[in-house]
Amino acid sequence: MPLSPDAQRVVDASAARMAKPMHLIPVGELRASLAAGAIPATTPIHHREDVVVPSPAGGVPVRVYRPSDDSGLPVVQWMHSGGFAVGGLDQNEEYLRRLSIAARVVVVSVDYRLAPENPYPAALDDCRAVWEWIRSGPGELGEADVDRAALAGESAGGSLVFALSRQLKDTGLPLPEAQVSLYGGATMEITNPEHETFLLSPDDCLWFWDMYAPEGVARNSPFVNPGVATDLSGLPRAFVATAEIDPTRDGTEEYARRMQAAGVPVQLQRFDGMMHGFATMLTVLDPAAELFERTVEYLTSVLAPTLR
Repeated sequence: MPLSPDAQRVVDASAARMAKPMHLIPVGELRASLAAGAIPATTPIHHREDVVVPSPAGGVPVRVYRPSDDSGLPVVQWMHSGGFAVGGLDQNEEYLRRLSIAARVVVVSVDYRLAPENPYPAALDDCRAVWEWIRSGPGELGEADVDRAALAGESAGGSLVFALSRQLKDTGLPLPEAQVSLYGGATMEITNPEHETFLLSPDDCLWFWDMYAPEGVARNSPFVNPGVATDLSGLPRAFVATAEIDPTRDGTEEYARRMQAAGVPVQLQRFDGMMHGFATMLTVLDPAAELFERTVEYLTSVLAPTLR
């Protein structure tokens, strides 16, 4: 089916505002444009704090959201979208406030280093450093139950969810209770060239991938390109949401089905009529609100103390 009327209006508005496709805009200009279009935060949150997590590269900025001072709250590490090259802590401010409150979780949003200035493995290294920090039980997380923690992310952030889960498994580090990927690409492959929009085209994908994993970076590594792994057993359970209109859709859905075949509990849901990028548009797209509720339900279920 084509884009829903509401989704088409969102895409048309973005095209009018940006004028040129993303891959034709200098990355600095694109960062500024997308930052200016971030959804403003209006939902009050009990506690919000910016912290720098120690790392070998000099520290990773994170933003911590707590819905209350209750002890024993689980933790969700969030990785933002942006093709590994744009985005930051302000990008999902309103969404993450709502997620923290609705799911009753401490959210740790990661400001990982961006390409092309910092290609692979910078972003993955930063995300792993934050995960290890979370699991160490730092005071900045209050009395959170860091043994009940999940990874979650959108688009490139969802790809980092897949890659980090793989790396944690292969290196014997503590695994998350679950991985939540909102149309994160599992493979660096255009599987649906017919499903492009102004918000993401095949040319945009190739441009972003070339910045993140330029010539000389081994794209046959599952830490870069999770879908190349042959054995998917032992990975954390997963909730994978895809958008129908997305040039990378089938590759990600195939990865989810391969995880299922390897014995990993996976919930896979496609949102018809939606485009890549819709998930955080809660106030303008009903399916985004539906996906938000599904995400909250999933996190509440997998992070419940009885499932440990």
